[in-house]
Amino acid sequence: MLEAIYLPKLKYLTPTLDSTLLKAMEEAGELARAVLNFMPWEKLSPAELKEQTEAIALLADVKEELLDVAQTCVTMIFVMEDSFGIDADSLIGEHLAKLADKGYAYDTSQNYRITTTPNRQDGNYKYISLPHLRLDNVTLLTTVCKIQEEIGELTQFLGKHAGASGEQARLDPDEVNRGAALELLDIAQCCFTMMYILAGRYAVNIAELVAGHVNKLQRRGYC
Repeated sequence: MLEAIYLPKLKYLTPTLDSTLLKAMEEAGELARAVLNFMPWEKLSPAELKEQTEAIALLADVKEELLDVAQTCVTMIFVMEDSFGIDADSLIGEHLAKLADKGYAYDTSQNYRITTTPNRQDGNYKYISLPHLRLDNVTLLTTVCKIQEEIGELTQFLGKHAGASGEQARLDPDEVNRGAALELLDIAQCCFTMMYILAGRYAVNIAELVAGHVNKLQRRGYC
């Protein structure tokens, strides 16, 4: 079983849905650039990769950007849980039901959830457990495209569904918020799935990766 991914609740930031959309677009753009830089090396075996210093550095950039995209989305989900009345358990349940409806295979024996884990690396953390989707022919490039698709769907909830441009609102505010939360979870799912794939393909140590990510956030004063 792969190491679970722990991401911090950024208690010193106060994002909104609009600012989160902008940040997600920014981070997704940086991820796309990192993926394009690494693509010439993507088909290397783990043994071959170890011999290529440049490729190792470029893969590190990809891993960091995947975590940054996921962090942006998860942070807003935490805010919505605390301030918008979004129930995390039902959110995960609805997310898993959607994955099942789409025919995505994953280990159903595991308990996927969002819970608080205190005193992990001297902080108050949310424990994120999302499935490793067993998808064929998934590449870094298709993952970038899928993330962009999900960002577009998030934009629909915050835009035309909410009547942001003066059109008739299609959904009430609670429906907009829940729909946006589910789209944020979809984006995070894309990132987690790709990280699991990278862990299997290149022997990525997820625990070390996340620890480095958290240290970076702490140095910046976010948590």
